[in-house]
Amino acid sequence: MNEMATEAETTQPLVLRRALTLAADHLRVGRAGEAELLYREVLDVDPTNAEALGGLTELAGARGPAARRSLARRLAGRYGRSAVEAIAQRPRVWKYRALSTCRRVTGTPVALQPVLFVGPGEVVLGDHVQFGWKTSPLFYAGYCHVEVSNPGARIAFGDRVEFNNNAMLKSEGPGIVLGADGLFGAHVEIFDSNFHDLDPRRRHGGTPRMAPVEIGENVFVGMGVKVLKGVTIGADSVIGAGAVVTSSIPSGVVAAGNPARVIRDL
Repeated sequence: MNEMATEAETTQPLVLRRALTLAADHLRVGRAGEAELLYREVLDVDPTNAEALGGLTELAGARGPAARRSLARRLAGRYGRSAVEAIAQRPRVWKYRALSTCRRVTGTPVALQPVLFVGPGEVVLGDHVQFGWKTSPLFYAGYCHVEVSNPGARIAFGDRVEFNNNAMLKSEGPGIVLGADGLFGAHVEIFDSNFHDLDPRRRHGGTPRMAPVEIGENVFVGMGVKVLKGVTIGADSVIGAGAVVTSSIPSGVVAAGNPARVIRDL
């Protein structure tokens, strides 16, 4: 019995993937009815499948606002709240994906909230890097911004890093590295540069100061934190909400304030 269950669990994702691929093929050649049928069959097996929900939303959107509202009511009745959430959010995720200009993105994010990747630099995403949190403010209104503004700029996300809504990360060159299993609250901002010369006489044409940022594994960064250039945060540390981190923080401590200071050991 266990062997049969294991075989079914292994086979099912492959069957769903084939159905979704075939549905996309139908859409490309204008066979909307066949695509819709396949999407519905996928949802009968996996009611929260984002690709199938998104496909149905796209089909309904092409038919006009009334069709989209009707689809939302029908899906909500059959598949629950997850269907309504997908109808509201997936088009926004696709829009920001289409608007992204960075062509050197390695890996695929779990984009619960839209993510905009911009710039000629490089973004490296580990396994299961997530952006957005459904039950936090501005989930349906905001977006996460990841910018590598020069060809040599690089932002690397470790495995299982999670950002709440409206993250802002920008590298101008030295780079930003985030260790695995990091948790980042809403409205977190991380920068590796001043972006402008601080001298008033050179502010519009001078050279900004830059330095790399490195955040260790399993770090918890609270809501509204700003991490500035040249900062290293050691593994397992906690940065309190609203802190401005201007200098490095060791491993295994709680830090807070502006500028952030160590409060206690963990």
